[in-house]
Amino acid sequence: MSTIEEELENSGIKVICPVNQFNVKQIASYVTQALFGKFPTLKIKSSSLYNVILRIPMFIAELPEGMSDACYFYRNSSIYFRKNLNFSSVKKLAFHECIHHLQTVKDKKGKLTRLGLCSYLGNKAFGNALNEASVQFMSSFATEEKREIVTYYGVTFPTNSPSYYPMLVNLIQQIGYLVGYSSLFDSTIYANNNFFDKFKEQFGEKTAFKLQDNFDKLLEIEENVIKLSNQVRQNDLSSSKLKKLSDKISEQKNQIKSLYFSTQNLIITSYFDKEFKKVSGEKLKDYKQFLYNYGFLTGTAPDYQFFTSYFMEKSQRIDELYEKSLGLTVVKKGPLSSMFRSLRKILKLNSGEYADDKY
Repeated sequence: MSTIEEELENSGIKVICPVNQFNVKQIASYVTQALFGKFPTLKIKSSSLYNVILRIPMFIAELPEGMSDACYFYRNSSIYFRKNLNFSSVKKLAFHECIHHLQTVKDKKGKLTRLGLCSYLGNKAFGNALNEASVQFMSSFATEEKREIVTYYGVTFPTNSPSYYPMLVNLIQQIGYLVGYSSLFDSTIYANNNFFDKFKEQFGEKTAFKLQDNFDKLLEIEENVIKLSNQVRQNDLSSSKLKKLSDKISEQKNQIKSLYFSTQNLIITSYFDKEFKKVSGEKLKDYKQFLYNYGFLTGTAPDYQFFTSYFMEKSQRIDELYEKSLGLTVVKKGPLSSMFRSLRKILKLNSGEYADDKY
């Protein structure tokens, strides 16, 4: 038995048969058209992309419970789809896995060194969750997933990907809105430093690496919740064992909620506090609108008021500075007046256009 076959078996992947060539051509055509049509700034040559995807080995397989319905195996550059899926689902799942194929960078010995936004040092991956979030964000946009407002782990938020990595996709969209979607997508496909260089510049290097680490922690805890939930489904558990697992799941779900909000708050303060120091005059109004629009992407909960308070505080300060710059008398508004001027439906969704226009 070859090493790759052993690795597949250890991963719980049991190959049933190859995807027939006619369906592979359909997948290649679908992914090429979606990537070429939805991401024109990437300047992809459709004929070359089609031929690259056409050569990816694709298989129908038995995949373990808890694993995604499709996976890209880097050791042999192949894609595996769960058996019994309808073909429309296969095509959409293929988009995500084909991006993984395109973004893969290996050394001369065939060892994985980079995967889009993720770098490898020895056996350690840095930025894996950031990369998975961006790939799924691109996939959901390209395959025209319906944007929804969902609630997971006690957090309500808008996401383009309600079924796969919904929370991480929400957070990467927040960052992409601030740093620029074009550089995010460019670095995701071409595995370059364009996005992360801008990320560090606009958020600060320490904060950028902290946010990257938070993404990885969120993904790790979510995977733990899935594993524990699978154990709960077993029929032979004692009542004490079941309670222990249930308590552990509740604890980890609370960790996810806490980590999500601390990550979102760090995104808000590190970016907007820094940008606030740079703006003046008419730019203050543009900054305020940019901050307001950002609020449409944020997650919330009954016990979470951070963004609303932050927006109100910044709005009042902007109004004061703008009126002062015009030589007007500053009239401070009462808290109730400020609230009615500033509050808005945080979870209402914006247009879904991924331009990089800023103030």
